[in-house]
Amino acid sequence: MSQIVSRILRLGLVIISGIVLTGIVPISVAQFRTGDACPSIGFIPACYLVTICYAAIGVAAAMWRKPNDWLFFAGAAPVIGLALAGTTAEIVGLPTCPRSATGWPLCYTSLMVGTGIAVTYMVIRRLELQVA
Repeated sequence: MSQIVSRILRLGLVIISGIVLTGIVPISVAQFRTGDACPSIGFIPACYLVTICYAAIGVAAAMWRKPNDWLFFAGAAPVIGLALAGTTAEIVGLPTCPRSATGWPLCYTSLMVGTGIAVTYMVIRRLELQVA
């Protein structure tokens, strides 16, 4: 039973990662075209990094025959870290995050989604270890 729940949750993570990618890829494309769609960390635009990290999360979540924890956390840690830094900057009055059409800072959404994905992944791994 827990194996079925684990696979359903993994499928959910893959779908959520795909949905997030459909939102972040256009921002990355806009950054490539105009150069001002997202803030940079050094010389790397943050949206490029977040795109790569969400893709890594999706790939790691899809690997249920051979779980790849290092790939998952290599994607999740920067996403959560950048979202936390951006959220903190927004709260203290330094607008740094790209905005949605309604003006909502997207780092808030990324922090919620990234944290939710990480917690869900930890639940999945716990379920999988109970089966083994």
